Amino acid sequence: MKPTVTIFGLGKMGAQIARRLHKNKFKVLTWNRGEDKIKEIKKNKIFGTTNLEEVMFKSRAEKSVYWIMIPHDTVDEFIFGENGIGKYLKKGDIVIDGGNSFYKETIARGEKLAKKGVYYFDSGTSGGVWGEKNGFALMIGGPKQKWNIVEPIFKTLSSGDNYAYLGKSGAGHFTKMVHNGIEYGMMEAIGEGYAVLNASPFKLNLKDVTRVYQQGSVVRSWLIDLCRNIFETEDLKKTNGFINATGEGAWTVNAGKEFGVDVRVIEDALNVRKESSDPKNQDKFSNKIVSLLRKQFGGHGVTKNK
Repeated sequence: MKPTVTIFGLGKMGAQIARRLHKNKFKVLTWNRGEDKIKEIKKNKIFGTTNLEEVMFKSRAEKSVYWIMIPHDTVDEFIFGENGIGKYLKKGDIVIDGGNSFYKETIARGEKLAKKGVYYFDSGTSGGVWGEKNGFALMIGGPKQKWNIVEPIFKTLSSGDNYAYLGKSGAGHFTKMVHNGIEYGMMEAIGEGYAVLNASPFKLNLKDVTRVYQQGSVVRSWLIDLCRNIFETEDLKKTNGFINATGEGAWTVNAGKEFGVDVRVIEDALNVRKESSDPKNQDKFSNKIVSLLRKQFGGHGVTKNK
């Protein structure tokens, strides 16, 4: 029997997760702070409310699994704060954090909830704005004795085989952290490579170059596919080359240093993002490519030049 899933947070990823589960015959309940997202999710005939007490009361009756999809810096307050869900949680409940939380904070939360008899899973969730249609890649950590209960949720959200239980609490978020660090390095290499192509004397058609890179080449990848979208649909001249950094790259660099691992490529990519806040670096072709790649896979905002 499929468990009911209560989802907290209906941002880009949370809403997609709710809809994909609903389409696959899961009972889904949702909560969000803002009314606009609730109105949108209700169009899919999914229960939604801005009232936390209401959704917790309803989810208790449904014996729900609780899925948190909120910014990492708000998770502690949301679970353990005076007005958080912690006061509603009972022994035997299962909570999943599907956001990009720092793995050491995840371990601490799991230990704290375990004292209350609550099982805490961490799910590194990748797929961006394409996950609902194509399936998410899911990296999961937590108490193995409850894996049989939550696995049907992860299998449904995935494309079939791109999910895995990876170990004890923190393993999922740690793996996703490193995934995002790798992503930083790959995107920066692509951005720099295309900047060299663009600066060459050959007046290269970058759409044609990308079409060749896409098939049969060693560098073929989804990121290269997304470059094709950039050259076909985006105005690079009007794109500002500021690249936001949300934390995971820095966490990966720090972890590498903690473990004595050389992570110079990821660190350089992180430094480029930091330097992109300076207006003198915002016209760099490579920065524009990286910024637009983030938009293509994650729906992240891009600043436009006037």
